Amino acid sequence: MDREDLRRTFERLDEALESETVLVIRGGAAVLALGLDQRVTMDMDVLPESRYSEPDLRAACERAGLGFNPGDKDDPDRDYIETVPEETLVLPTPSDEVPYNTVFRGRRLTVKTPPAADLVVGKLKRLDPEDLADVAFLVRRFGLTRRDIAEAASRLPRRHREDPVIQDNLRYVFEDYL
Repeated sequence: MDREDLRRTFERLDEALESETVLVIRGGAAVLALGLDQRVTMDMDVLPESRYSEPDLRAACERAGLGFNPGDKDDPDRDYIETVPEETLVLPTPSDEVPYNTVFRGRRLTVKTPPAADLVVGKLKRLDPEDLADVAFLVRRFGLTRRDIAEAASRLPRRHREDPVIQDNLRYVFEDYL
């Protein structure tokens, strides 16, 4: 899905849901929702701090033409929502001082993203070419500074703050994007 498809997906989900739902998303879907064009993704990563009824969300996904936590993510037959387990999450812990971005508000569905600096830090483990394009967009779009990203990185869980790959990629982002 591209940016417009994502917006239509939010609208279809909103129509299909029966209960109040707050989805906090990251990854490609978050960057699309924040305004990046010329990007596509098949999945919408839903973070643990989201609030939803799983049976309702699962049924709404089906009615909206989406998959929900598909078994085969390497060759999915349609766009899908994937709930991200806490133990696999590489993202700063939320801060009361840095608000989340509301990117969609419907009758029953609200969609939010973490702050832009948190999304940049969330890309540091993999940092493939698509991630680098996302980082460049987020830095430009939100006027991020070294200080913003360093503050977000300081809120990573300890196991990630000390990860040598993340530390190397953080230096790379500082040197090449800020």
